[in-house]
Amino acid sequence: MSASQPNWWPATLSALVLAMLVGCDVPTGDPSPSINTDTEISTPLVQEKTFSFLGGPASEFDPLIDTTSSDFDSLFTVDGEGDISVVQDIDDFEIGDLNGALDNATGGLTFDQESFEKELINLQEEEEVSAFPGEQRIGDLNVKLQRSATADIPVRGDNRVAFDTTQNDYVELGNTKIGVQNVTISPNATEAVFDSLRFTYPDIRVEPYGEGNQLVVEFVEDPCGEDPCGSNGEYERDISKLGAGFDIDLDGARVYPNKPKITESGTVTFRIGGQVNPDLQIEDDDKISFGASTSLDDFKIREIDVGAAKPFTVAVTPNPNGGDINIANDSEVRTAAFDGFEGITGRVDGLNLADVGLNFQVETKNLASTDAQLYAAIQGANETDQIFLGGTEDRDVSSLPFSADFTENGSLIRNESLIKLGIEREDDPLDETAQTSLVVDGDNSNVADFVNALPTEVRLAGQAEINTDEGDLQVRKPISLDATFSLNIPLRIKDRFVVRDTIDADLSDLDDLTDPEEDVNISTAELQFSYTNGLPLGADVKMVIVDAAGSVIETFNDGFENDDFRIEPAAKNEDGAAASSSSGTFVFTLGNSQEDLQALSDGDKIRLALNMDQEGSGGGTAAVARLRADDQLILDRVRLEADASVQTGN
Repeated sequence: MSASQPNWWPATLSALVLAMLVGCDVPTGDPSPSINTDTEISTPLVQEKTFSFLGGPASEFDPLIDTTSSDFDSLFTVDGEGDISVVQDIDDFEIGDLNGALDNATGGLTFDQESFEKELINLQEEEEVSAFPGEQRIGDLNVKLQRSATADIPVRGDNRVAFDTTQNDYVELGNTKIGVQNVTISPNATEAVFDSLRFTYPDIRVEPYGEGNQLVVEFVEDPCGEDPCGSNGEYERDISKLGAGFDIDLDGARVYPNKPKITESGTVTFRIGGQVNPDLQIEDDDKISFGASTSLDDFKIREIDVGAAKPFTVAVTPNPNGGDINIANDSEVRTAAFDGFEGITGRVDGLNLADVGLNFQVETKNLASTDAQLYAAIQGANETDQIFLGGTEDRDVSSLPFSADFTENGSLIRNESLIKLGIEREDDPLDETAQTSLVVDGDNSNVADFVNALPTEVRLAGQAEINTDEGDLQVRKPISLDATFSLNIPLRIKDRFVVRDTIDADLSDLDDLTDPEEDVNISTAELQFSYTNGLPLGADVKMVIVDAAGSVIETFNDGFENDDFRIEPAAKNEDGAAASSSSGTFVFTLGNSQEDLQALSDGDKIRLALNMDQEGSGGGTAAVARLRADDQLILDRVRLEADASVQTGN
């Protein structure tokens, strides 16, 4: 201590310090410090993810629709310029034969049995020669049956066809037999009455069906055999067996009836001629006569070529009971599938195509010189719905020309739900398949609604009316008809549809904001999306966050109502294709409390649903959007952003 400083100074200073301490408030409680910390999360989840509209596993970019998957491998095609077409074919209806058409056309056409008793020679009209008393010897007369006996076989039916003999109209026979039975000969002599006897059917011809190829059966002393073998190709039979008649197989022969009008019956003529036995001795009889009956048995028609025929109906699909046709009965329909639509709803909802048309390829064989109208119930079905392909305009069904109705489990199918498909066959040769293409589009049907229902199964039930103009008709068994559908249209989108995709998104960084031991004040927590859109379609966006097990944690913009979550479309050119890309940003707010973010921190993936449409599409055109395979939607960035202050301590 300095000698100059009073010795009281230390005591005075201590007293002042004590007084100051006594006058201050002394804090009580936890003496630890209180700290506020600002926390910012900025995590890139996706960096420039590019979607092409179509593609496959080998594509450079992830496709919105994978055309190589089993769902779509047969649905889309891409041409050399990248334009997309929707392609579908149904070629397995297997309608099969229409052999019943021939029976329906001829209406039970048949040939009656004709019995006859013909006087062939009246000796009283011949020149008399010397003879022993009580008998006449005719050997010197060398009598031939110059006055050939003629008879007509009646042609009957349901008055459905007419045969023009000047046009050589005919019926070609199947496995049919012609015969002569019940033979009677007068006089009853010990010698043979005839040396030969010829049966000629000028209205029945064998191959090659010329006028000189008439059916002839001749009884002679030494026949050449069972098959046609005479000098002119006639059949020969043993004259000693004349009393037994004959039976000839007419398979492949043609009959040319005389039946000029549909409403009238007709005839087929045959004649009898021959040579009388010159050594015949006749007692107490002056006439030679012959009696028999002739008929076509087991009558079968293989082909007809007629000048006129009434319209007739034939079942195109099975109708075993002959009554109403039930589209729900598998035994009465033919079914096929649009394979490319199978499973499409797993990735795309509501795909609605514009300018839709179906091409029906109808194939017929052995049905010529006629027309046919197919009346059909065509039902498309997917997993949940059914729709009928209904015709309008020239495909409209105002009424049915037959008595059967189309039904579905007992309920009548209305005519507006049916369709009519007409074909005409003019000069098509028989035995060759003829094809007719029929277009069903928006001008004559509801085909757009039908196709846009994306049916995976198609059911067909039908009956056809043939020869509606009552004109010429040429039909041959086996008669076949088949139909295929083909769909090949540019992929032009008419209305909204939804495409779904899933992206990886680890949201575990949100754990930093969800510690219950900390007081967190969250100012921002959001997912930011930046995009460049080269599709001529915009999209409202729905986001679903799921955990690693795929369980939904939370859904944002579930009904697509919020316009803030939108991808704007590219501008379109006059043809509807994208002309220039659009770009922008939209943000999903995740919440502002620890409770909001707690569950979201378990997020592992983001499921996006893009509700695609054409709203707002620029370019000065209202053309329907046309999509190209290389059209792209780019998510430039998906980022998790969060700002919060975390208070620790007190």
